Amino acid sequence: MLSVGAVIPRKGFHILVEALQPLKSLSWTLTIAGDVTRDPPAYVLLQEVIRRCSLEDRIHVLGAVSSPELQNLYAKSDVFVLASFYEGYGMVFAEAMANGLPIVSTTGGAIADTVPKQAGVLVEPGQVDALSDAIKLLIENDDYRSLLAQGARSAAQQQPTWEESVQKFDQLLSELIAE
Repeated sequence: MLSVGAVIPRKGFHILVEALQPLKSLSWTLTIAGDVTRDPPAYVLLQEVIRRCSLEDRIHVLGAVSSPELQNLYAKSDVFVLASFYEGYGMVFAEAMANGLPIVSTTGGAIADTVPKQAGVLVEPGQVDALSDAIKLLIENDDYRSLLAQGARSAAQQQPTWEESVQKFDQLLSELIAE
């Protein structure tokens, strides 16, 4: 599994670790890629929760990675997970879907608008048991995971390109200026 984001409280990495603890009997590893220097107390908390849950051998916190390294992580992963309490958009969700990864996340902020039902399983933010159940479902059910991966690729094809996004933004600004 892969999780991407700066290690800050809003990303809910401590919740994700707690959700993984009951799944120790299953076969999984988690790689967390993202800046660990933006909020030192959040990084300390993440390390403490990993130790408390005895998951040091299953969870790898890489820190910030280069774009090619991140692309390699997406390519090597089977599932994208992020326990955010809130996301305004969540570029990493679009990237995960573009890489055909099924998603397990929350409904925090705009995540539900970014990740359609056919691409992932979303639970309420902060709900450790629900997050754990969703992750377990994707680990144990290859067919469902494959179905969501197909849904992720399909959803990614519906996303606007950067060029289309710039054009829409430019059009919106032009309309606002004209008013």
